[in-house]
Amino acid sequence: MRNSNSEITFLERIWQAAAKNPEKVIIYDAHQEWTWHALLWCAQGYADAIQVISADAAETPIVPILVDRTGETVAAILGVLITGRGFAPLSAQQPKSRLAHCFAALNSQLVIKLGVDETQYSDSRFLGLRRVVPVHFGGELDLPRRPIDPVPNQALYVLFTSGSTGIPKGVVADFSNIENTMLWSEDMLDWSPKDVIGCSTNFFFDISMFDVFTSFYFDIPLAIYSNPSDVTQVVAETALFRITSVFAVPTFFAQIIRSGLVNDPCLVGLRRIIAGGDFFPPNHVLEWIESLPGVDIFNVWGPTETSIVNTMHKICTSDILPLRQGRPAPVGKSHPRMQFHLIDESGVILHETNQRGEICMYGACVTHGYLGDAEKTKQTYIELDGHRAFRTQDLGYVDEDGNLFIIGRIGSTVKVAGYRIDLGEVEAAAASLPGTHLVCCFVAEIGEGHQELWLAIEPKESDAALDIFSIKNGLRAVLPAYMVPKRIFSIKALPRNSNAKIDRKAIKEMVGNEAREFVQ
Repeated sequence: MRNSNSEITFLERIWQAAAKNPEKVIIYDAHQEWTWHALLWCAQGYADAIQVISADAAETPIVPILVDRTGETVAAILGVLITGRGFAPLSAQQPKSRLAHCFAALNSQLVIKLGVDETQYSDSRFLGLRRVVPVHFGGELDLPRRPIDPVPNQALYVLFTSGSTGIPKGVVADFSNIENTMLWSEDMLDWSPKDVIGCSTNFFFDISMFDVFTSFYFDIPLAIYSNPSDVTQVVAETALFRITSVFAVPTFFAQIIRSGLVNDPCLVGLRRIIAGGDFFPPNHVLEWIESLPGVDIFNVWGPTETSIVNTMHKICTSDILPLRQGRPAPVGKSHPRMQFHLIDESGVILHETNQRGEICMYGACVTHGYLGDAEKTKQTYIELDGHRAFRTQDLGYVDEDGNLFIIGRIGSTVKVAGYRIDLGEVEAAAASLPGTHLVCCFVAEIGEGHQELWLAIEPKESDAALDIFSIKNGLRAVLPAYMVPKRIFSIKALPRNSNAKIDRKAIKEMVGNEAREFVQ
């Protein structure tokens, strides 16, 4: 919980930064600028209201927050932490049954409602929980008194992730987990007092937590994009808020390329982009390099269960040739604060280079487990080489230089017509072909137990017709015949889920209705 160099706790860092310059703007959103002074007093208002409803933190250790895209969400998060509780950011737009499942797992008595349609939920209670209405302060000259430090292993947050089952699983992280991530990131990224972080993801997605805690930890302003899916607005707000660094999923950066705005003058202030949460297509990396050569590009990886992000690779000149050959960039190397092993199917550690195996993170990054699910926790949180570890289900290998490459997920390996096929390998090959922008490969059931490999493509030009023969010939040149999809679909815009990742399930459902089918 303490910085080994300065012995300053997480909350101490916040109050010291605020005391140093209380009128510094620390949060920008579409509605207002939040100074440290304003943010801390708003947070105190939430803390006081929580204490009125539930004075004992042990009764409600985790407070759910229905988030929006404003500084009010950040204030609510900090307000919860002030009371000695953890928080759980949730989307009010998800199905009510899913919300009810999350609330039941949290066993909370109260809720903070921000991202809610008040015409639909205008009552003072929400799914049986009491709503927190913050106390409003005004005219205070000093900062609120700094709260006491959290106890060891106190939960900091619960992030719900559905994984492949669709059933929400609450990942419990404590202060020491995120402290470790912040100290690791200090070695990876050269933060400057002139930096502004662009928050592009929803506050219930772990990437946004990296943004928020980086802002708190290093006293770096956070600018919240009002609508990350509106590329014109994104580009304009990048200039308006003077954003210098953006951490997002690859599809966020892909939309800027596809819109033709990657060369827009509004982006000249950017000095860093960080892509994680999915594969960053090589051709997209190259377009960013060619369009904005002064921008540092980082390819990163890490699951929610191991404190957001665990490896980070800065694209360099030695990556250019492999990228041009359609090969993905590495995601980084092992670090004393972020250590991993590769294991085989029997759980044996692989020590040789270029051996493919499942990536297991171990050490201080490994979170507590899944809230209320001891069985699932036992399956994936293990002991490895004398350390508590997490089986990520991501597959990779390490080259001779210690670089980690991600090649897919355990669940992405399918069997079609007797052949084992990694969907990620097919997608990587398809994404490198001319005219393709984003791709999604999947197995289709076509009756009587027969399966085929299908591919959906979002064209680089939205109105352009795909040359299906060229695409198949291109795939045949780099893949065995059994890995070439039988059917290929052109979809103007591949659907995304709430985290802005490609929604595979939605794509499988829509190909029969909305896609234009090409069959050789």
